[in-house]
Amino acid sequence: MNCPTCGLDFEPTEDLQCPRCGASLSCSTVTCGDCDACEGVFEQLRRTATDRLRADGGTE
Repeated sequence: MNCPTCGLDFEPTEDLQCPRCGASLSCSTVTCGDCDACEGVFEQLRRTATDRLRADGGTE
């Protein structure tokens, strides 16, 4: 994954945070084509739903 803030190419982790600049990335800011954090379609759906819930003020 490439960080859109600083351009670092890194392996994404569970929280999708850049190790160099600390930018917190989410499924709403990064397209699936630019990110390889998900291992499959169900993981993509889970992450997208979680991201939308957080944006709406909810919790996981």
